[in-house]
Amino acid sequence: MEKERRKAQMLTAEQFEVFRTRLDERGNVPPPQPETFMMGEIVRGVYPQLKKLRENGYTLKMLVRIFEENDVVITTNALSTYLTKLAQTREDTQPRATRKVSPAVSSIVEGRRGQFQMKPDVTL
Repeated sequence: MEKERRKAQMLTAEQFEVFRTRLDERGNVPPPQPETFMMGEIVRGVYPQLKKLRENGYTLKMLVRIFEENDVVITTNALSTYLTKLAQTREDTQPRATRKVSPAVSSIVEGRRGQFQMKPDVTL
């Protein structure tokens, strides 16, 4: 059974302008919110508040209890995993400060790759 190839769709100039106008109108309206959220979306949505609570000393168990008080069931392991992943993605998006490295005196001379030779003792 052979797949039928899709034909390129053509629009008239009038249809194109109507389409463009409708897209412009939609650009001013926020997208509809979903009726339900998955657990990852929930944790991602409240991540700033959770991070602040963690910085103020709340444990994972305390946060799980807060979730349960609001009829959201999550385990400490799952919450820990979500928070870890979210923290990593936030760190990856932030520019990292470059570290200035001063040349250090080493007592090791590099030989072939993976092998090192000790320098003779240097008087201080």
